[in-house]
Order: sequence, then C-alpha cells, then structure tokens
Amino acid sequence: MSKSAATLEWLLPASDIDTDRKVLAGLLLELARNVDASVGTQPMGITPFDPRLEQLRALLLGREIELSRHFSQVLDDPEQLAIAVSRVLPAAIAQASARDERLGQVLAPALASSVRRDPNTLVDILHPLIGPAIGKSIDATFQSLNESLKHSLTWRGLKWRWEAWRTGTSFAEVVLKHTLVYQVEHVFLIHRNTSLLIAHAASQDAASQDPQLVSSMLAAIQDFVRDSFAEQQGLDSLRLGELRLWSEPGPFATLVAVIRGNPPEELRETFRSVLARIHAERPEALETFDGDSSGFADVEAALTDCVQLKQESARPAQKGFAWFLIAAVGLALLGLVGTWGYQRWYDERRWEDYLARLRAQPGIAITEVGKRNGKWLVSGLHDPLAVDPQVLLREASIDPAGVVSLWQLYQSLDPQFVLKRAQDALAPPATVTLAVAGDRIVAVGSAPSSWIQHARAASRMLPAGVSDVDLSQVRDLDERDEHLWQTYVARLRAEPGIAITEIGTRDGLALAGASTPAERKLLIGGLRDPLAVDPELVLRELSIDPARVVSQWQPYQSLNPQFVLKRAQGAFAPPPTVTLAIEGDRLVAMGSAPASWIQRAGVVGVPTGVSQVDLSQLRDLDEDDERLWADYVARLRAEPGIVITETGKRDGKWLVSGMRDPLAVDPQIVLGQSAIDPTRVVSHWQPYQSLDPEFVLKRLQAALAPPATVTLAVAGDRIVAVGSAPSTWIQRARAAGRLLPAGAPQFDLSQVRDLSEGALGKLRDAIQSKEVRFDYNNPLPARGQDAVLDQLAAELKELTALSSTLRVTTRVTLTGHSDVVGQGLYNLALSLARAESVRTMLKQRGVDPDLLAVRSAGTLEPRELGDTEAARSINRRVSFTVGIDE
Repeated sequence: MSKSAATLEWLLPASDIDTDRKVLAGLLLELARNVDASVGTQPMGITPFDPRLEQLRALLLGREIELSRHFSQVLDDPEQLAIAVSRVLPAAIAQASARDERLGQVLAPALASSVRRDPNTLVDILHPLIGPAIGKSIDATFQSLNESLKHSLTWRGLKWRWEAWRTGTSFAEVVLKHTLVYQVEHVFLIHRNTSLLIAHAASQDAASQDPQLVSSMLAAIQDFVRDSFAEQQGLDSLRLGELRLWSEPGPFATLVAVIRGNPPEELRETFRSVLARIHAERPEALETFDGDSSGFADVEAALTDCVQLKQESARPAQKGFAWFLIAAVGLALLGLVGTWGYQRWYDERRWEDYLARLRAQPGIAITEVGKRNGKWLVSGLHDPLAVDPQVLLREASIDPAGVVSLWQLYQSLDPQFVLKRAQDALAPPATVTLAVAGDRIVAVGSAPSSWIQHARAASRMLPAGVSDVDLSQVRDLDERDEHLWQTYVARLRAEPGIAITEIGTRDGLALAGASTPAERKLLIGGLRDPLAVDPELVLRELSIDPARVVSQWQPYQSLNPQFVLKRAQGAFAPPPTVTLAIEGDRLVAMGSAPASWIQRAGVVGVPTGVSQVDLSQLRDLDEDDERLWADYVARLRAEPGIVITETGKRDGKWLVSGMRDPLAVDPQIVLGQSAIDPTRVVSHWQPYQSLDPEFVLKRLQAALAPPATVTLAVAGDRIVAVGSAPSTWIQRARAAGRLLPAGAPQFDLSQVRDLSEGALGKLRDAIQSKEVRFDYNNPLPARGQDAVLDQLAAELKELTALSSTLRVTTRVTLTGHSDVVGQGLYNLALSLARAESVRTMLKQRGVDPDLLAVRSAGTLEPRELGDTEAARSINRRVSFTVGIDE
C-alpha cells in the first residue's frame, strides 16, 4: 500500500475500510490540481451562449458536466468540502512533502503557532485516541498478569521464582524481564530551537512516513503540552497501542524514538548516551543548524545503530502440571511441619527470654525451672519491693494460663531495697537525702533537731542489711532559724513606719535551751504604719516559716516625710502637671494646674506632719490654654485646603468648624502637636475641593497616571508637564485640562513631546514602509528578499531597545496577503503561512518572537486593485504594522 493510501486509511472511519482509498485519493488529488492554479490552467473568460453549442455540449459532455456540477456543489458547501478534503489531505501532504521539503519547514512553525493560539483544537483531535490508548494499556497490564500466571506453574516459572527470591525483586518483574519483546522502528533527531528535522533512521520493516511531517507534528505536540500545562520539560513518553514514543532532550537537539512492544527502562540510558555522544562530537553544527541535513552522515549512522536495538520473544515454556501437583502437596506438608517446628522454637525462645529477664531483676531468685503437665514451671524467692513476675510474663507475650509460678517472700539485701526500707523507717524531710554507702545509711542536708533525735533513736531498729545511720552531714535547722530570726528583727527595726515594742516566745519559753523546740513559736509586736513594708513579705524573703511566728501590730500614722508626702498625694490628687514635695515643715506644690484644682487645694486642710501648704509656685493652666488655642487656630488658617468659618467655646470645650480638602493636613494631627487635650475640642469639617495648585497637581497625577517619561510640576499659577509620551496620553491629558474648573491653575502640555513624532515614530515609519515579496503560490519569500529581512531584523532590534529606553510597549503585526487567483480559504491559509515563515526567519536573525504577531488577510486587503500580473505580484506580500502603547 502506498504512503498516501496508508495515511488515508488511518484517518477514515472503520466503515470505509473496504473502499479503494488509493483510487479515491487519486481522484481527489486530480480535483485539487484542477482547482489549484499552479497545476492546471485557469479559464480566462466566459464563452458566449449558443443554443446549438449547448445541445452539442449536452450530447458530448453531459456526464462530465454533471460531474462538474457535483464537484461545484461540493466546493461551495463547506461541510461537504471539509469531508472530501479530510479524506485526501494526508495523502496530498505526503506526496507534496516527498517532492519539496520546504513544506514541512513552513508547516512546522505554523502548526506550533496554531496550537499555542487554540490548544482545544488539538485536544479535540487527540480525544478519539485517548480511549483506545487507555484500553490497550489495560490490556497490556492484564497481558503481563497472564504471563505471570502462565509461567507460575512450570519448571521455568519455578526457576524464575528462585531468581526473584535471590535478587529481591517481584516475580512479575522477573517474568517481564524474560518475556519483554520490543523493536526500535524509528529514531528522529530534531533541532530544539527551529523544530526542524536534523536526521532520521528507520528499521527495514518499519512503516514509512514523511520524516519532516512527523517532526513538525512532534514539535507541535510538545508546544501544546508546554503552553497548556506550563511545563517547560514537555512530554518524555507517549503510548499509542503497541507503539511507544520516547523523547530525550539535549542542549541543541531532541532524540525521539518510536518503539514497538515493551522496552526496558535501560533502553533510555542507551538513547541518552547516543544523544550525549552526538552533542559532544558536533556541538557547533547542532547549534547553528539552518535546515541543511547534508553534513550529518555520521549522525545518521549513530541513529541507524539505535534502530538495530531489539529483543526477540523467548521460547515458550514446557508444561508439566502432573508432577507439579505432587510437588505442591509435598511442599504443603513440608510447610506445615516447618510451621509447627518454628512455633515450638519460637515459644521456647520467648520462655528463655522471660527467664533471663527474671534473673536480671533485683529481688528475685529462681530456684527451679521446668515443665509440669504440659505447662511451664518456675519457682523461687521474691522480694515484695521487686517487680511483679506476672507483669514481665505479659510483656513477654506468654499466656499466663500456660505457666505455673511458685514464689516465696523474702527481704533482699540489694542496696536499692535497703534504701527504700530506710526511707520508710526514717521518713526524712524534703531537705534530707539518704544514700547507701557500704553497710551504712548516710544522711545529707538540713533538718530540725526533733528529726535528728528521731533518726538517732530509730537507728537501733534498722532493717536488715544496715549497720548504722550516719547523721554527721545533717545540719541542725534550729541554729539557723535563730540566726534568721535575729536578722528579721534587725531588718524590721531599720524599716521606716515600724516600731517594735515586744520580742519573745509564746508560752513563756526562752529562745535558747527550750525543752521542745519543734513546738516553740516566736512572738513579735509593735506599731506599724499602713504605708510601711509588710512584715510578712520580709518573713518570706528570709525563708522563715510563717507558721512559727506570731505577729501583733497596731496601726498608727508615722510622721516620716515619705509617708506624709504619700498621704498628701492621696488627699490633694494633683494632676500630672503638678509635683508635691516636703520642704522642712511645709508641703510645696510646683508646676501648672487648672484654676479649679488650685482653688480646691486651697480649701483642703493641712495634712498631719506639715505646718502649711505652699501653692505660690503653681501656674494657672487656663491662661496657657487660651494662648495654645490661638496658636492652633492660626496654624490651621495657614494650612492650604482648610477654611475656618467659626471658632469659640461651648460647655467648657473649644469649638472650631469650617471646610477641609481631603488632601489637606489632618486637623487632629495639628491638635496632637499643640499640647491641647483633644477631649476638650469639638471639630466640625465639611469636605470640599481646593483649587490650590498642589492639590490640583495631585488630582491630575491620580487621574492621568502619567508614564515614567513625563513629569508634572507646579510653576507659579500653572501646572507644567515635561517629557515624552504617546499621542493617546497627550490627548487624554488635554481633555483633562479642559475639564478643570474656573480659577484652577492652567495645565501646560507644550513641553511634552509626542513619541510618534521622534525617533520612535521615524523607526515605526521605516518598518511599516517595508514589505516582503513572494512568488506565485509559494509560502516562502522570493529570491532577493534576504536583504529586506536583514534590514527589518536590524530595525526591529533597534525598536526593542528604543522602546525599553522610552519605557513604552510596542507590538509589530505581520500581515500575510495573496493575489486574487485561487479559492478564498486556500488564499487565507497561504497568507498565514507566509506571515509565519517571515516570523520564523526574523526569529532566526535574533528578533524577539514575543514582539511579533501574525495575521492573515488573504485577498481582503489588496495594495493594487486589478487582475493584472503586476497587481498580483504587488499583492503577494507580507506587510508590517507597529503599535505603540503607554
């Protein structure tokens, strides 16, 4: 079957398989040649009507006329035309590609751009393939499972199970390893930047397709994946039925392999090594590749080595179910015996571990172990302070019902048990620590005399394992308490506002030599000013137990100056601006206060401890408030955007009202800076728009949002704009200036330069004056257009740099045109291909592709009207339009 017929069979539905696709493709290609002006001749006029000639034509050419009418209906009906073209298009493209490789070079960027603009189209195309691909993937999974089941009951399967156990891999992986069958059918090397095919190799029995077309489709799919999913790496694998497509990217080229079957992952490493070797040997040629593949014979040889890679199917395994059943029964019995033996060994191991833990525990002595009536037996001695053997039994996961335990109580001489019994017998306070040293109990710390005497008496009744109690390192707390008590009394005598009148002990016992020190309580009494330090706080600071102290304090008023001053502070309640001080026998007030407080202080009585109250150093605050308020009002009147209409005083508070521009200073901020209490001020402000030049400037900047190249400033009674801007912004600024109210400053735009009239405008005109010419029915530029493309590339680079300097955004639109010869849809597609080819060539010359946009005009925007050869030649072009944005 030919290449065109094979392509047609791939596209047509299953119901059309019996149709002769080759004949139908030939007919439709013949029809395309009749429609295409480059293949057949075009009629140049209309034959005048003659009835006799019409009868003769009906007799001789009746069937041909009917066929022509049918073809005209197909061409005029978009749906029928789409069906016909869809059936013949693959074969037509394949034949055209075989004659001219430039078709693939033009279609590749056009197809990639089409996918970027509308990815949903490619999704709709691939949708019918996704379901079958998933189904085949599931079939392949079940096939792998079937292989595993088929080989699991054979001698070869047993050998493979042994290999799986020895290597630590799954049985399914070993089966796949021995049954994998694959063949590398195609290997493509595609340039990454231009998506052009560098080299291609195919196996002898592989289906033949146009390599350039396949390369273009692969590049389009990769662009679709990157644009749709924001994934820079793109696809690395694709599966269609039995075919797998693996992609390995490199610095300058991508290696794509088409593999039939189930290849191992190790094959990827082979492809990576081949790609790395190609880049190492030909880096410069790959980087500067321009579509000429004649100098890559060594690369094709390396790709040919790749298509030789394959793995043949393994020899079918011999079946032997009879002896396997016998072996299975034997293995089952052996497994049962092994399980019973393992369980018995495991139970004995747990029992030995339990006994080892018991022997390691202090306070447990094992005297007998064994078995009795099918149960484990253990007996011995157990100290009540030792760990419970039943707890260890449960921790060892042994059933207590299967163990017989016989334990006799005894007292172990282990140091930790001896120490526990000594702790219980002596009951030491928290300040005493007991430890075992040889056969003695050593006490360290501090304790009351009563406990020390109790410990000495209890040493005669010590538990077994202790010969003596060493109390030499215990300090008597009663001696320390005597020292702390004396320190406490001296501290209280030094505190102002405290007068001690009595010190002693309760019940008349002396401090020294008391017969029962633990019951003795210390007594202290006297006079204490409520403002003096609390004796309980001093007691706690010295770590004296408050329960051992009886305190009796009578309240009184001390004449100490600091207490007199505190009481005066409470009686007069001075404001923060007034300071009270004791000078001799006088209470002096200094600072500033309202007149009301000064009057109230004059009638308050003289506090105890002073002879008079001196208010001569106070300043009246009401006089200061008048001055501060006048300063505040004057400050507001001087602020632009604030107009005061009323000031005064109401209900003891200051009043101010008027109008305030939202851009003016906040009166509350000025009030906070004036030292006036904000709670004493009532403010009422109505919003309005001031015509002050600074405020008008701020509103213009917010409304116009001038570009970075324009500066607005106030100059006298004018607002002046200086710089350069696009004409659209200048027009908008002029309209805003005309809307300013009467009395507002004039908006001067005379110093703003229009960007389109300067260097940017000249460069725009130079680019728009150029056109790229084309030959008839050709998507590539005509000969002699390289100089125009070079000049255009230089001017576009200059446009990019100048736009960046002026901080404006520019966009260049490439519009493809065609002559009037041919069908409208065909001319639109041809125009788009011409624009795409020019953009690709400009990109190869270093122009940023993001600067360029393409569109197709077909025959809708002719430069020269008429159907003459000169007009058609002028209209076959690509024109340029430069747009400038703010």
